[in-house]
Parts: sequence; structure tokens; C-alpha cells
Amino acid sequence: MSFSYQDFRFFFYLYSHKIFFWFFVLFFALQVFFWNKTENIKPNLDIVPPAPSKYLVSAASLGDKEFLFRALATRLQNSGDVFAGFVALKKYDYSRIYQWLTVLDELNSKSHFAPALAAYIYSQTQTHSDTKYVIDYLEEHSLKDLDHNWWWLFQAIYIARNSLGDYDRALKLAYELSENNSPIAPIWTKQMPAFIHEEMGDGCMAFGVIQKILNESENGTRQVDATELNFMRHFISDRLRKLKEGKFDPKKCRNTL
Repeated sequence: MSFSYQDFRFFFYLYSHKIFFWFFVLFFALQVFFWNKTENIKPNLDIVPPAPSKYLVSAASLGDKEFLFRALATRLQNSGDVFAGFVALKKYDYSRIYQWLTVLDELNSKSHFAPALAAYIYSQTQTHSDTKYVIDYLEEHSLKDLDHNWWWLFQAIYIARNSLGDYDRALKLAYELSENNSPIAPIWTKQMPAFIHEEMGDGCMAFGVIQKILNESENGTRQVDATELNFMRHFISDRLRKLKEGKFDPKKCRNTL
């Protein structure tokens, strides 16, 4: 017994509603099964992906390191912008941020873009302990060419002092900053150790730093303009007044001045 085309059309006409119903039941069951097996599978969306290795960077640049630098810098800048939303900085992996920044420095160590991202954006994390990675990067970046990058070392000092609360680290960075010989760096970059010492309560060392600069100015070793000299003298007189109010014994400073 065989079915003709007309028989098939008649059969489909009579039972089409049942056919579509059972197809619906089948696909619904498959959908439920699929959902049951995959509901706990989450996409791996890294806020900050691992930084590319130096070998991959060398191969991917194809001889144009500047183009790759700009592409990777944009990728780092947009980290955390997922599905039209934004991720809090406290959720970032700052060890990876540090790796990305160092990779960018390998491509272009003279650009201010990477240290600006570090100092002005990533330093704002709510997890203050993570700022040590930002400080490490800014210090390393600055010391590659201190006369050109002294501003970023100052930013590292600010972050260490205000965000991390590490005055010992800030003092170390301040002494490194004071070694700059940039013709455009203001005199306060030389005075920075005095400011940190003063904030740490070590007035003697603060006076010692300022006194050294004044002596160098009088001896002609260092050129200091009148405005900066007046500021340093004001610094000394103001601190002396506060020390007198605190009944400080200046004889204690003889070994440090």
C-alpha cells in the first residue's frame, strides 16, 4: 500500500496540529535539558586579561611598535567596560595592571599615556593596598629617565603618602626625586624629602634638607631664585615657631644639620 501526494496532504491536514504540538514538546524538552546542563557555566570575562608576553608583542608589532602601543594602551584604558557597564576598580587584578603597564613601557617608554593611566585612574582604587603596584610602576618608569619623568615620581610619592599611607616609601621616593637635574623641575622637587620628614615629625632632618639647599645657593652650586629662597626661609621660620610652641630643644638637631 502506497501513499500518494494527495494522501499525504490529507493526512497532514488532519494531524498537523498534533505534529506541531509534539515538535513543540520535543524542542521544549531539549531546551530544558540544555538549560539544566549549562546553567552553572559562566563566561570567563576577565576584567583585565593577562598581559601579552614580550615575544608575542615583538611578533604582533610587525615592525610598527608605535601602532601596537596605541592599540594595547586603548585596550588597557577600556578594561572593565563590559556589556555597557563599568566595574569598580577594587575588583581589578592590579598585578595584571602592572604587567600591562610594563609591556607598554617596553613599546614606548617616553609616552606619558601609560603613567597618566596609572597615576590618575588606577591609583583611585578603593583597595588602597593595590596602589603599591601603581607606585612600583611609576618609580620604575620615572627612574628610566628621571629628568624627563620627575613628575610621575612625584605622583608616586603622593600616592604612597595619601593612599597607601606608607611614609617610609614616600621618603625613599622623595630622595630619588631630589636627585633630578631637569632644568624645568621646580625647586620643591629638591625639597620634597624635607616635607616628608616634617610630616613624619622629624623636624631636624627637614631643616637639614632645606639648609643644604640654602648653603648650595649661597656657595653658587645651585641657582635658586628669590621666590624659592623666600619660601624656604618661610618654611624654616614657620617650623621653628611650631617647635617653640611644642617646647622643642634645638640642641637635638646638632648632629643632623
